Formats: sequence, structure tokens, C-alpha cells
Amino acid sequence: MEKKAKLILIILGISLTAFARKKDNCDCLLNLKEIITDIEINYPGYKLKTSKEHQLAYLKVKKDAITDASRIAGAQDCFYTISKYLAFFKDNHIIFSDRKTNPEQNAQREYKPKDHIRHSDQLTGLWRRTGDSLTVKIIKQDQYTYRAYLWKTKDRMNKTGPVHFDLIGDENKFRIRKYSGWLTTNLLRGRRLNELIIEPDGIWEKVVPGLNHKMRETKASVSNKKFNHRSIDKNTYYLGIPAFDISEKKFDSLVLNQIIPDLSLNKIKHLIIDLRNNVGGNSSFLSLIRFIYEKPFALPGDFVYSSPNIIRRYQTSADAGSAYHQMMLPRLIANIGGFVQRDSLHIKLKETCTYPQTVSILVNENCASSTEYFLMLAKYSSKVKIFGQHTSGTLDYSELFEPEKLPCSAYRYMRPTTKSFYADTAPIDNKGITPDVNLAKYPDDEWVDIVIKINDKGI
Repeated sequence: MEKKAKLILIILGISLTAFARKKDNCDCLLNLKEIITDIEINYPGYKLKTSKEHQLAYLKVKKDAITDASRIAGAQDCFYTISKYLAFFKDNHIIFSDRKTNPEQNAQREYKPKDHIRHSDQLTGLWRRTGDSLTVKIIKQDQYTYRAYLWKTKDRMNKTGPVHFDLIGDENKFRIRKYSGWLTTNLLRGRRLNELIIEPDGIWEKVVPGLNHKMRETKASVSNKKFNHRSIDKNTYYLGIPAFDISEKKFDSLVLNQIIPDLSLNKIKHLIIDLRNNVGGNSSFLSLIRFIYEKPFALPGDFVYSSPNIIRRYQTSADAGSAYHQMMLPRLIANIGGFVQRDSLHIKLKETCTYPQTVSILVNENCASSTEYFLMLAKYSSKVKIFGQHTSGTLDYSELFEPEKLPCSAYRYMRPTTKSFYADTAPIDNKGITPDVNLAKYPDDEWVDIVIKINDKGI
């Protein structure tokens, strides 16, 4: 009997393993079709972006993607085929990743002259990162791609190594694909400023072969790579938030019980909130309103797209006891394929802060999602001035849940579920929010000092 039971378990184990292998299907065409179906049924921007004037273009992109996917065997080619289809919608909140494939991981080729276009512009050449002296040689690969190869000097001989990153765009503005991580459409941005490349991992300075000169020093203390709050001087307090990923309760407690009392006790006039490269996250940003609040105000509610997927999600949450989802569910069911507007967001606090008297918010081209939503709230305060560059423009369609399930477990795919209240009349996607004071002509590591000087002049 025992042997028979073991045999059954072994057979069952083999069957389950075979079933698991069958279930995890990374066939490119199959996964592409799953994504197309989800986009066409559940994406809140689909109808607008494939309306009459865009329909033929969409159908061509869709047809080309299906044709390409049917011929593809490699994971990397499949990723780029699916990415090309999703790029049609120009929505940074549609995110697709292959967590098991690195860029060119099977072909980390070294640079050869024939690999690039015989063309030189301001972005090509040798670049050295300030701080650690890592050096790359940037080659123009095609019309929109610059490839950076690691550049090594050994025994007085120069040698190129593997690819370090790609810059996708033009010689002035670009998105950055790092070769150290998996393939994803969720790429950060960078820019060239004269002889400097500025990107989230640091500042690179152009190197002229044969010319020895002292490299500029980067001010690491103001890079906003780690959460940081401290007094800079008697008039200025700095709060650096590289991501809204802290617990909402913990962050609110920090703001309410430590930072605000510190500002008040020392009568600190200026607060700098550094949000550079903050792509968003949870709702902890709402605690920042305590610094800027002056009087009650309200923002119209966003629109939930009533798709089969969102109804299933709301039903599950309602069954688990969510009063909000229980309230919304009947309205969604009654408007399948349409939008249901949420209640307005009303901001009303019991008290205002005397200190800080002014709040300077630093932003750049990587600020997105909930960071941009906070900027919309901040515009209701006369204490606030926004410095830096225009933001990413990733808010017209928002609110992402956990990744949608696909046949291939290596793939991670997410898309928005709501439409912002202003999306139809004043969209910001791919445009961003414009700062009050543009600092784009200065390197990012000088911005904090510039803001301090501007604020001190007003004392």
C-alpha cells in the first residue's frame, strides 16, 4: 500500500511538472495576443488613442507586431516586438518587462568600428563619470541609439569592454537602458548639457584624448539618491525624497512629530523638497501638504474605467470588506465600457504652519505619477515655487495594480486603470509640468545651492 501511494505521488509529481511547463508558455505570439486583448478591453486610453484619425496607424502597428511575433524565437526580439506595439500608446504607465533577460546578455560583444554609423556629434566620444572615474566610449549605432562601451586602460593600451548602457533619443535628450538589469520599457531619462551628460546615476564629463585636465567634482550631498532630511543652514531645511515608498503612517509621523516641530523651534524660513528622479509610488506624498497648506481646497475626482478586469478587482476587494469598493461596484457594473468619476479630493487641515514661510520643490524629467499629482496640489499654495525642469508627463492615465498575469512567468506587464480629471482638456502625458523657475541650463548638482541663493535674496 505504501509503495502504491509513493507511485501515485511520483506520477502526480511528473504530471504537475509537465503541467507547470505547459502553463509557463513564453511563445511570443501568444503573449502578444494576450496583451493586445487586455489593452483593447481594459486600458482606459484605448478608445481615444485609436479613434478615427488614429485607427489606421494603430491597425498597422498591431498587424506588424503580430507578423513579427509569429516569426520570433528569441526572448530579446520578443521583448522589443511587444514593446514596439505598446509604444504606440505613448503612455509611460504601460510597463512591460522581461525579468529573466538582460539586454544583449547572449551577445555582449566588444566594440568594432563597423558596428556604428560613421557619424560624429556632441554625444559621441569618451565620457568619464565624476566621482568614480568610470569611463565609457559612446558610439552612434543608428538614428536614435547611442551605445556606451566600457573603456579600459591597461599597460598603456586602450581597450573597449562590454556595453554599459544605451541612450535612446537624440544628442540632447534621451532615455537610458542599463545593461546591468533586465529588459524593461520603464526607462529613466537623461540629457546632455554642453560637455556633461546628466543622468540619475551621476554626471559624466567629456574627455578629450591627450588633454589632461582636472575633472569637476560632483556634490554628492545633494544628489537625492537616499531619503534625507536635515538643516542646511539657519534659514534652510532640506528634505530629499527619491521615491514615495516609505510607509504612509511612518512618514506622516516623521513630518508631524519631528520635522515640523524642528522647523518651528528654529524658525527656519525655507524648506527645499527635493523630488528629482522620484518616479512616484504610494500616497505618502499627501503628508507634504502639511508644509504648504494655507486654506481648504478640492480637486475633482479621477475617472475609473469600468472594464471587466477592474470590476473583478473591485468585486474581490468588496467581498473582503472594502466599503469604498462596495460603494463603487454597482456604479461600475451599470457603466461597463465607460467611466465612473470618483468623489472630489477635499483638503482641509486643522492648522497651518508658520514655518517654513516658503517651500521650494526641485523636479526634473524623471518626476512622474504621484510626484506629479503632488505638484498639482502644491500649486494651490502661495508658499510654493517649483524649480528645475519639466516633469516626465505620466499622469493622464494612472493607478496601477499588481502585474497582469501572462502565459510567460518571466514577463511583468502593468497598465493604468483610471483617467485623470484633466486628461481630456489639458493632458500632460509626455509634456510634463513646467517649473516656475527653469534650471535646465545648470548641472543638477548645482540646483540646491542656486535655490538657497535665490531664497536668501528674498530675506
